Amino acid sequence: MKLTFLGTGAAEGIPSPFCDCPGCEYARAHGGRNVRRRQSVLVNDDMLIDFGPDIFPSCAALGLSLCGLKHLLVTHSHADHFNVDHLKMRSRPFRLSTELPEMTMIAGPSVWSKWSELGGSDQGAGIRRRIILPRQSLELPEYSIASLAACHHLQIGDAMNYIIDDGTVKLLYASDSGYYDEPVWKELQNHYFDAVILEGTIWNRPAGREHLNEGDFVRMKDRLRSIGAITDETLVIATHFSHQSVDSHENLEKSVAWHGARCAYDGMTVEIVPVKK
Repeated sequence: MKLTFLGTGAAEGIPSPFCDCPGCEYARAHGGRNVRRRQSVLVNDDMLIDFGPDIFPSCAALGLSLCGLKHLLVTHSHADHFNVDHLKMRSRPFRLSTELPEMTMIAGPSVWSKWSELGGSDQGAGIRRRIILPRQSLELPEYSIASLAACHHLQIGDAMNYIIDDGTVKLLYASDSGYYDEPVWKELQNHYFDAVILEGTIWNRPAGREHLNEGDFVRMKDRLRSIGAITDETLVIATHFSHQSVDSHENLEKSVAWHGARCAYDGMTVEIVPVKK
């Protein structure tokens, strides 16, 4: 399984145009991996996790096409993870010479409500609708998908993380969530992951309910190890960083590496291979 990180930033991206915090000022001055677009991850070349406002410039910058996209997983309806107007541009008037495969879109009720309220058309955008709730699973031709209740977007209550299994490796996508509630840990006891993507939104700030700081990132990683879901050999990747919680990519990378994980950056690609239990 190949992962390509199209964006690794939180809601405002890095740098935020309305901010002069140290993280934003450093990113403006040094560019490169310090600049982070809003988060999205491409799985192989046929599945995208989240469709935010930076999909178009991210693909242009990385030389990527989404013409082969067959599946879209949406974690929740926040604007940095689901942009209706950009997804509408998959429809025929915006691609007169291009035929696209039908795309299965998997999302919770609040995402579908937003899609409909803002004028999205399943038929127009070539979408096959699949509604999912936490603790549900479904089968795609290439993947098995299971959803977990994320500790995020709590006023709505249907934000999700996903387990993605391609028959060879199993990935836990755990971004945009605080430390899991106990029922989720019980669900995870029967799983073993070859890779885990964990968020670090509020990395150097006090602990929060809906995002992970450095301490809770470590606590999540340690809990996964304690229930047998990962080992020290499992690939763990940190991503989804807020400009107000980091300074340079170099310093952040060192901090993440100290905890036995890799720090994602925009354009990073990784190949997940099976890890022996």
